[in-house]
Amino acid sequence: MFKKLLNSVLGGLEEVKDQVSRQVAPPAPASAPRYEPEPEPEAPEVEFDPETLHGTHYSIEEFDAAVEYKVQAWIAQEAAEGTTLGQKDVDNLYFNFRRDVYRAWTGADNDQMIQWELANSMLHRGTATSGFTKDDPESPLLQPIHGLSLKDYAAITLKISQGVDVGAICQAMGIEPAIWEECNVLWCKRMQEDASFTVQTLFGQYFSEGVSHPKLAALQAGGASAGNANLERLRSDRYFYEELCGARQAAYEYGLDGAQWILENFAISLGDFQAVAMEHLTLQNQNWNSEEMTRYMDYQQEKQKEYAAKFAAEQGGNIADDVTF
Repeated sequence: MFKKLLNSVLGGLEEVKDQVSRQVAPPAPASAPRYEPEPEPEAPEVEFDPETLHGTHYSIEEFDAAVEYKVQAWIAQEAAEGTTLGQKDVDNLYFNFRRDVYRAWTGADNDQMIQWELANSMLHRGTATSGFTKDDPESPLLQPIHGLSLKDYAAITLKISQGVDVGAICQAMGIEPAIWEECNVLWCKRMQEDASFTVQTLFGQYFSEGVSHPKLAALQAGGASAGNANLERLRSDRYFYEELCGARQAAYEYGLDGAQWILENFAISLGDFQAVAMEHLTLQNQNWNSEEMTRYMDYQQEKQKEYAAKFAAEQGGNIADDVTF
């Protein structure tokens, strides 16, 4: 159950990230200008708000108004030509004109623009993004269940995934096992009901911090990887992390349990691995670098091929190796 939950969390966040970073081409402009754009602020040396990543030389209201003007002008021109745009088309207009205005007003490069989109994904797209999502104490979806906050729930999930006894965890938290079982069901239900991914995103962030939960930090499973050199390297060496991601994927493709293979060969539990994955994802979002990400992706694919060859050899080769065309 926990393996499915953890993979779902990371998969969901990756999907959100991919949707935000995807380059969506704007509708092709007509040969003649459709409207006269408003003058745009000059920004020779731009300072950025550390939270919104907008330029400080304009207000968000001014930015939104400029985008709205461009969108409505385009819609009006389409209507004058007898074309009614669907909601998807309108959404694409907002998406692309936000990019146009942001780059024109700030001089941002592509990586800066994508990071700005991630920082404002809730406002613009209604979806949360790891590294830019904060706990809202007023949100009904984030209220504690039977006294267990989302931080508590994430820390408990991490400890269970590390192999810590549930009874010991419940005792440390001061709850009965039956309460935990109900909380587990209800927190999962909230994640499923939350179309904004806020609960799921915060769960992932808190999961990576679960090792330091004040009531659970001292609990360790037999043979736990606390202090394991491989685990520390997984955190500090991104290439090592990408290598094990490639190895895990290759293992699954060859019918092996990738998480178990990493546990047996590197003494890193599924929970610890996913916690580090969340750390890397959060830092990646907060410091978006397309060139660096491409380099990591290429390295992971290279390692996946190497481990695939290793697993194939251990299994006597691939079925198609002896087939000649």
